[in-house]
Amino acid sequence: MASGENLAPRDAKVISVILRSLGIEECEPKVIIQLLEFAYRYTTDVLEDALLFAKHTGRTHITTSDVKLALQTKVGRHFVPPPPRQYLSEISTMVNSKPLTIPDGENLIRVPPSSSALLNLDYEVLRKDSDKKRRIY
Repeated sequence: MASGENLAPRDAKVISVILRSLGIEECEPKVIIQLLEFAYRYTTDVLEDALLFAKHTGRTHITTSDVKLALQTKVGRHFVPPPPRQYLSEISTMVNSKPLTIPDGENLIRVPPSSSALLNLDYEVLRKDSDKKRRIY
């Protein structure tokens, strides 16, 4: 009898091989499905953009330059690298140089005393030998 691995589509097997090469030995099956869906959607979007670029230039066939241009637009739009560490350090130094403001007593929200608050837990701690009956809500 064939195992579940043999019944998987070829692309799912490729995704699982890629995950294994990255050191991920086990994962939920939904992870592979989600990665497949992302790959299909990304590939479809790139090829549709490449077709639009080819049509814009008056061609009916997609060339490698169309695909490269479509990939460059996708990478620039979706995969933005994080800002450099030095830039973040400069911004954090600038922001942290300003002291925090101390709020006035008039602008604070007054919290009611705990005796009148309706959000308190209503329970009592009883000893095992206590004769009090427990309250059930």
